[in-house]
Amino acid sequence: MRVSWPDLTLPELVARLEQAARALAEELPLRRLVLFGSWVQGRATAASDVDVLVIYADPPRADAFAVAWRVLTAAGLPRVEPHVYTESQAAQLAPTLAAMTRPAIAVYPPPSDRPSPGADQAVE
Repeated sequence: MRVSWPDLTLPELVARLEQAARALAEELPLRRLVLFGSWVQGRATAASDVDVLVIYADPPRADAFAVAWRVLTAAGLPRVEPHVYTESQAAQLAPTLAAMTRPAIAVYPPPSDRPSPGADQAVE
């Protein structure tokens, strides 16, 4: 079996996500953006998607997924897979999202804006 490695490193991917999060915050009332999945677990290959949890302020918007996907792909993120929820939807799904995003890297809000030192943990 031949395994191909991604063109990006994890720090490069996080830097692109930080840039994309700033752009996304201009189009959606962004509350959190979290990288999770194979990239964070150290199992990413060239075929891996980029799992990103996007949480934005209520009310729900019919175009939220399309906006997130457009902004994230415009940032040059390969095979991005946004998982987009409002704050109230995320609260209802908290146990599922916590399990899904363990481990994770919190990308947004920026570290200077984070309320607590545990911001790089799973979504709880």
